[in-house]
Formats: sequence, C-alpha cells, structure tokens
Amino acid sequence: MSSTALTADAHVGMVDNHASDRSQYDSGFSHPALQKELHKRVPYDDQSVMSRLRTSSIDDRFVDECTRTLKDKLAEDIKTLNVLATRADGYLIEYLESEAEIEAQMKSAPPTQPKKSRRELQMYGPLERILEHIARAESLQGQGAEAFDRLFRSQSTILTPNQYHTLGFPKFAPDFSLLRDRSLSQLPQAQQRRWCDRAGFIEVKPSNNQHAYPTVAGGPASSLLAQAADYARLHLSGRPFSVFSISLLIFGCGFCVCIFDRQGVLVSPRYHMWDDLDVFIRVVRSLTRVLDEHEVGLDPSVSPAPHSMLPDGTEAYIVDPVGSDPRRWCTVREPIWSSLSLFGRGTTVWRVREVNASGQLCGPEMILKTSWRSSDRDAESFVYHAIKGSHPGLAKYVDGGDVRFPNNKHICISAYALRNKTPPSDSKDAILHRIVFATSGRPVWEYRSERELLEGFIAALEAHQFLAKQNILHRDISAGNILLAEDSSRQGSAGFLTDLDLARLEPDVEVKITETVSPPKGYGAIPPHLHGISTRTTNKYSGSRRGGQISGTLQFMSVRLLEALSSDNGSTPSTIEDDLESFLWVLVYAVYRRLRSRIPRNCDSEESKHLIDAFRTAFGGRTIRKIIGARKSTSAIERLVESPLIIQNTSKFLRSLLAQYNAVMYFRRHFYSTGVYYKAQPSPALLVSEDDAFTHEGMLNALRSALNKLHDHPELDHSFDESP
Repeated sequence: MSSTALTADAHVGMVDNHASDRSQYDSGFSHPALQKELHKRVPYDDQSVMSRLRTSSIDDRFVDECTRTLKDKLAEDIKTLNVLATRADGYLIEYLESEAEIEAQMKSAPPTQPKKSRRELQMYGPLERILEHIARAESLQGQGAEAFDRLFRSQSTILTPNQYHTLGFPKFAPDFSLLRDRSLSQLPQAQQRRWCDRAGFIEVKPSNNQHAYPTVAGGPASSLLAQAADYARLHLSGRPFSVFSISLLIFGCGFCVCIFDRQGVLVSPRYHMWDDLDVFIRVVRSLTRVLDEHEVGLDPSVSPAPHSMLPDGTEAYIVDPVGSDPRRWCTVREPIWSSLSLFGRGTTVWRVREVNASGQLCGPEMILKTSWRSSDRDAESFVYHAIKGSHPGLAKYVDGGDVRFPNNKHICISAYALRNKTPPSDSKDAILHRIVFATSGRPVWEYRSERELLEGFIAALEAHQFLAKQNILHRDISAGNILLAEDSSRQGSAGFLTDLDLARLEPDVEVKITETVSPPKGYGAIPPHLHGISTRTTNKYSGSRRGGQISGTLQFMSVRLLEALSSDNGSTPSTIEDDLESFLWVLVYAVYRRLRSRIPRNCDSEESKHLIDAFRTAFGGRTIRKIIGARKSTSAIERLVESPLIIQNTSKFLRSLLAQYNAVMYFRRHFYSTGVYYKAQPSPALLVSEDDAFTHEGMLNALRSALNKLHDHPELDHSFDESP
C-alpha cells in the first residue's frame, strides 16, 4: 500500500518485507538504500527546526539556572562524555560503525537486545542523568506548572509494533526513546517496548566526526542520518496518526535536531552540547515539558478519544469529518495496515465507527484509509468519482478528500504546510488524503476456507474487469488491496478490491467534484446565505494526473515491469496483463502465509523449514534484482505446490490451479531467461492455457472451475477457524 518514486516515470512501493511476521523481525531497510532516498530531500542548517520546537519560549532565567545547577551537580558526567568523544575521535568512522556488530557477534547477544557498541553504552548513564536533570528541573512557576511530563529513557530492548498489522517490522531500537508520558516508565518491561508510546527518539554516536552532515556539499546523506531515517519510518508506522517524527542526534559532544516528514527531513544547524548548552537545555525542555501532542507529530485533524469511549479501554482516536461528510469518526481496535515507507504514501487503514452528537459510538464499522498523495497526482477520491455505476467487488466508497487544518479549512495538511513553508516551484508536495468506505474487511490471507479465498478473489477480479471496461486500470494489485468481506451479505460479495490511489484513467473523464467555496469578495452586497464557507458540486471533464507509468508493490509486480524497472525503463506502461499476473502472486502469497500461520513458532521440522524458506525466497526480496532472481529461479509456485505441508493442508483443486499457473510461468521464465518463446502444449485437463492465463475471462474461468469442484466436494475443503 505504500509508494515512492524510483524513477521519474515510476511510482512503486518502498520495499516492505512481505515474508516476515511478528515473531521473526527482519533486519530492516538497508542504510545505503535510505541514503539514496534521502538525496536532495534534506535542507541542512534549517533554522525553522528550532522555531517549531518553540525553544525561544523557554524562559531565559530558567535556562540560566538550569545551566548553573547542571554544571555544578553533573560535572563528572560532562567530563566523562568529553573524554569518550576525544577517544572516539581517534578512530576511523568505518571502524566505529562496525564495532556494534562485531561486539554483538562476540558476546552472542540475545535477539531482544539492540546492537549497541560499548562506547555508545558508556554514554548512556551520563546522558540519561543530564536529560533527566533538564526535564525535571523546577520551572519558575513551580513544579508541574507545564502541561506535559515526558521522559527520555535509554533503550535496552527492541521496540516492536503493538499490533499484528505490519509485516517485516525491523529488529532494532534507537539509543533513547522519548516516552509520551512519564507514567509509562512504571509499566512492566514487556509493556515498555511499543513504538506507539514514543513521542520521539535520540540516536547517539561516540565521535564528533559521526555527525549528520554530508562530507561534501551536495553529497550523499551521512550514515547517522540514514540510521535516524530508518527509525523515523518505524516511528511513523508504529505511532498512530503521526505526520512527522522528531529526532535529537548526538555525536560526540555535538548535536542537532531533525524533523522527518513525508517530503524529506529538516536538519537544524550543528551545535556543541557544552558551548551551546543553553540551546541543548531549550531543546530537551521543550520536547519533554512544553510541546503538545500535535507539536510532536500528531495529525492536527485527530485527537485522542476519551478512555470511556470504548468499553474495553482500548486507546482510540477521534478523526475530523472526511470530505463533505459531516460525521466524525472513532477508531476501533488496532489498524488493519500501516505502511513502513518513509517518503511514500505512508498508508494506514483503520476500522472506525461514527461518533454522534452525544459523543457515543453508533452505526456499523466502516473503513478509514489515510495516505499521502503527491501534489502531481489527482486524489484517490477523484478516481472513485469517475467510476460509473457500482460493483459488489469494489470497496463501497462513502466520501473522501484532502485533509484540512481544523483551524483553517482553506489549507490542506501537507508536508510543506506543516513546515509552514511554500513548496519551491520545481518541487512536489505530499498532501494528506483520507477516504471512508462503508465496507469492513480482513486480510486475504486470513481466509477461513478455500471456498472463501476463491470467492473473494473472483469478486475482486470481477471488480477489476468492471473497472477495466471503463478504461480504469488499478496498477497496484497487492496483498493489502484485496480484502475478504467481514459481512458478505452487506458487501454483496465474499471479497473486494480497494486502494485506487495509483489507478490510471483514460484522458477526459467526467468526474463529479464537490469542493469548498470561500465567500465571494466581489463588489456590491453579498447575499446572507453566501457569507460563510459553502460547498458546490460541478461536473468536470479532465485528463487525469496519475503519476508514473509503472506503479505497484514490488513483491507482487509482474516480471515484465520488474525487468523494465531494473533497466531504468520506467516509461513502460502497465497493462491489464501486468495487473492479472499480480493477482496470481497475491493468491500464492495468501496460501503461503495462511499455511505459515499453522506452523508453531518453535517448530523445526524439515517440512516447516521448507515452507518458510520458500516463503522468504518468494516474497522476502528487498531489491528489484532479488525479486527478479526469485521469479526466474525455481518458481515460487512450484516450491509451494511441492511442499509437504501444502499437500497436507490444501485441496487437490487449489493445488491443481496453482500447478497449472506454474506451468504457464515456467514457459514465461524460459522466455525471460533466453528470449526464446516456447508455448505450452494445450491439454483438455488444463483449467487455463497460456493464451488466456492472464486475461479476465481466462483467470476467472480457472478460479470458477476450482471453486465449482470444491462446491461438489465440500469434504475436501480445508477450514481455518482461527486467525493467523
């Protein structure tokens, strides 16, 4: 569900690891890849960072007194940090950056413990005492006069998502976390590991030379900045409704503050902790005691719900009206999906219910989707308005629109608006967009029977065909965009297709647009009914702006498009056949992951190892080259249908369907490898032939044939009562 531009003509997903689960985190997106993502996205020495932290609002007399007491009471800690920095400055940066990995291997650190070097760990104690001294110093108005009481705490354990919704959540943690409330430090250790409880973080390096700035002007981002960006994307994913992430970077005795958002990262000027101790005190005090929740990154259009709103005490959020629909919404349960990308769409999907005038929940559960659209692309709601008629296999659109600031409905929430800046003429902006669907679903890999799986796929595929007949191509078929209906009678089908954010429309489509209209400013008297802000509905004929030619999530993309991207040919247009090949990979993924959930965590049988290895090979690739390699080597489908666990836990009809598509892909793999095309010989027993394998009718016929056989032999269907 996440996207970022790889080339000027491509909008593809920043790669998530689709083959991991919560019990086995991946090592994370590579820092070199993030350094490439950061290039040209980083304004250095940006003075606005300190303005957003409101450091000037800290009373000068408090800063003077805190400086005096800190130097008096913590002189030894300051001396220790100076000595550690001086020693570290004598080593090469490459050596310092490899120390943590080498030391972790030597002492066989447990998997729940972050990899930190001995030098970094020696900084923890002095820094923690200094940070706490600043945070707890009595204000001039008396202790507790400030509204917030956050706490910087050194991080001795891995931070995790607190919900089962995002795959491949990496296995590491920053040096210090900013707990959103001091009381959280009193919870049991196991409950202190959630990213959602962090309002920010600190990353520490022992040497003054390991700073956040490029070694040459215009050069690549530093390793420290890339590492902080990695943490920032996890923070934005794990902390609900975050629109930016604040990080304090400490390198030797130097420091700076970074604000990561969907457009890039703002880096403050470089300071020295002791020469600029007043600045350091203002930064720490502001983060711990002064800034409110929205000033440390919470979406301005969202607020925490009262604990009494949900009977089980689950943390929830109140969301402002979406589009022209006047209703407010409250999240229920954890998010269905939260993207791990930093500069992509950053999609999150929640179940919500309406909040009535009395502040009570009412009505059925619906779906709320939030994402960031590029300013050079039309909004996803634009696509839904362009659809003529309806289809039960499509998510039921209620309303949508760009999100606006609550105190200024004329301004959309965007990365540059949050920065209080105007985008440069040659730059795009990331705009927050939100949609409500009157449909509730669950992930396709949580199917309860093979019949439900096939029925859900057929419904989504029929919806894709319905759109294609209107010259609308989805272009992002992935495991997160095909859902199974929670209530099939209400939906009208067992499953549905969602997320049309990257769909391509033919030019000159007719779209009904509802827009906010300011009161007129012309000459003469203004009629009473036009004094306030109003809305109007118009029919608009417009060529759509849908971004690059190639779109999608890499792990589910067709081989043809992957080859085009690997050759930097991002201008290759996506086709219906590309989308239908993606449907196949989603089906394979769903079966893999459903069967993966049946394997006990500590099971080490050869059968389970075979399945897990095949799953990771097929969907664990983190680069285009690795994904293509997995497709061109032994087929993911072949390894799937040959797995003993698959044979034991699937019907022969589903295996036959997959085996026959494997035969089609075999001949295609041979073509991609040699350039020589061999066509599969037709057979009366085949459900699908190479000629129509990736046409709507061909794929639908194959799915329906397998489904009909399951209807005729229900005893061969495999049921899954529990959620994975």
